[in-house]
Amino acid sequence: MLLSVGKGLFLATVMVYLLQVAGLSALTATTAMSVWGAASVAATIPAGMLIDRGKGGWLGAVCSVCTAVLLPATVQVHTTWMLMLVLCVAGACDSAGNVTRRALFASGSGDGVSALAWARTVSNVGFALGGLFSVWLLSVNSQAGYQFSYLLAGGGYLVMAVCFVTTSLGAGARNQADDPEPAAAEATAPQRSDSVRRGITLAAATAILTVHATLLSTIMPLWVTQHTSVPVAVLGWLVMLNTLITVVGQIPVSKHAVTAEGALRCLKRSAVWTSACCVLLGTVSFTSSGWQVGVLVAAVIALTLGELFEAAGEWGLSATLASHGEHGLFQSACAFGESTQSAVGPLLVASMVTAFPTIGWLFLISMIGGGRFLAGFLSPARSPKRALAAAGAE
Repeated sequence: MLLSVGKGLFLATVMVYLLQVAGLSALTATTAMSVWGAASVAATIPAGMLIDRGKGGWLGAVCSVCTAVLLPATVQVHTTWMLMLVLCVAGACDSAGNVTRRALFASGSGDGVSALAWARTVSNVGFALGGLFSVWLLSVNSQAGYQFSYLLAGGGYLVMAVCFVTTSLGAGARNQADDPEPAAAEATAPQRSDSVRRGITLAAATAILTVHATLLSTIMPLWVTQHTSVPVAVLGWLVMLNTLITVVGQIPVSKHAVTAEGALRCLKRSAVWTSACCVLLGTVSFTSSGWQVGVLVAAVIALTLGELFEAAGEWGLSATLASHGEHGLFQSACAFGESTQSAVGPLLVASMVTAFPTIGWLFLISMIGGGRFLAGFLSPARSPKRALAAAGAE
């Protein structure tokens, strides 16, 4: 919770700090945040590999401490290249820590899907609180205020570092039998190859189906301001509606994803609901002013259902498809897909639907359908692991 509050506060205010306090140009500030996003993408896969090699505990602790130091350092540096370097390393460390936390929840005892759902719910509450605190910080808008707030944000990462040090993660990956049975030894190579293929497929499907985040953060504000007569203040209520449904609905929806088959159904349902949101947003400009608010509310509900089912399906597949010592691989695949969508989604989708409104929305819906198609390759029935297990049972 503390980490989510601090991270939410930082992400909600750092762009304003760069522009108004640090005095950077819009292009330089945008480039700085793009560097954060690119580093986040690049760090996911190496982090997953280290976790599966039994290094998750120290990786999470080191990355958390580094992030705790680097967040307040963004206020201390005074040259552009140094700021870029700080944000690059901070983005990479934050991303690696995120992968480690996900692997910790997914590989723990009990239901990994429920654990990830609870973690997401707590994170959403924390981000909401961070957004509220950002109102005060933005009203102060001073160097000292940002420095104090980012120091507190770093404190949440230090708490997380202590948790990593006191929790074993990935240690069991090395506690395998020294002399495995011949059949198991022969199955190791094809099973690993299958896991890598599934990890790549999951990353690609996640990168497409998490477009709901881009729709909420970028496309909906763009569409409301340029294609409707709805007051801009309505956007705040729409975001609040999304947050409320997400907090209340995430855990119940995740119960449908406790098996690989159920998780796959959730992922496919998310494509349907997100596509419905695209249809509603694409047609809102053709409705009368009196109906536009209602259409936007329906679009947010559809988007949020897509978000809930996508998250549940993603967690369920990453947790249930992972064998012993593979949680780092699958969690890093999900994080890679999410980070890729965050990095390239806003510019790509916004350019597409603004340059060619009708064709752009149709193309976006077809892309979502492509993500749904990719998800079908994650079906457990296609897995050689299941075939090997069945052969061993005969």
